[in-house]
Amino acid sequence: MNKILLTFAFIILIGAFSTNFGKAMVHPSGKVKKEIYASSDELLVDVLNPYITKIVREECGENVRWTFERVQNLKLLVDHTGSKSKSWYEVSLMINTTNSENEGNVWGIDVVTFNIDPKSYLGITEVKRENLEDVFIELKEYVHIHDHKLEKNL
Repeated sequence: MNKILLTFAFIILIGAFSTNFGKAMVHPSGKVKKEIYASSDELLVDVLNPYITKIVREECGENVRWTFERVQNLKLLVDHTGSKSKSWYEVSLMINTTNSENEGNVWGIDVVTFNIDPKSYLGITEVKRENLEDVFIELKEYVHIHDHKLEKNL
């Protein structure tokens, strides 16, 4: 019985250490090149980063910084009511905002909602799109969910 448990524990131990979430290579210069798993949420936030930063500064001030919390909602909207069908994505991101220059490092939780028109519908392009600059992104809504200005024990 002890041999079976020992063998089972050994197999689990080997499996745990052989799990690889990324790859690393050492360049001849001594620098490391890594391949790390990334989620679709991270890609979406990286693409929207300049838009989010601009909106946060307009809403909260130049000294306010933001960090990504989670994707709250992502949906594809298709409108067939006009003479030509239209489609766009609506994405809502929950973010944390902080202002380190304020007393107590005040922070808040906000939701930023964008309409994104990639000029395509499930990969079928309506117009010739050559790069991401052709994608139409507009702010739909900015909501302050929770503001911790009055809470001093955080």
